[in-house]
Amino acid sequence: MPIPERLRPFFWDVDISTVDVYKHKRFIIERLLKYGTSEEIKWLLKTYQDSDIIETLKISKNIDRKTANYWALHYGIKKEEVACLREPLMQTCFY
Repeated sequence: MPIPERLRPFFWDVDISTVDVYKHKRFIIERLLKYGTSEEIKWLLKTYQDSDIIETLKISKNIDRKTANYWALHYGIKKEEVACLREPLMQTCFY
């Protein structure tokens, strides 16, 4: 299933015609949680199950800490279970 055309601005770096709603769900969830407005979030919540969103939140290192913290609170996920809240984004050799 292709991604709706109205979501094109959120996928500026890829050919949207190759993005599949189910095959690329983690990528889509990450991008819309991070950059989406209320309209895109509504689409996201209607399209994906909470379990898909929660799993993405727990394993993603592409979501910023502020966004991850918000959604962790929303879903009642402990911060220790969210990868980007546990580990720094940059490797310690760059400090």
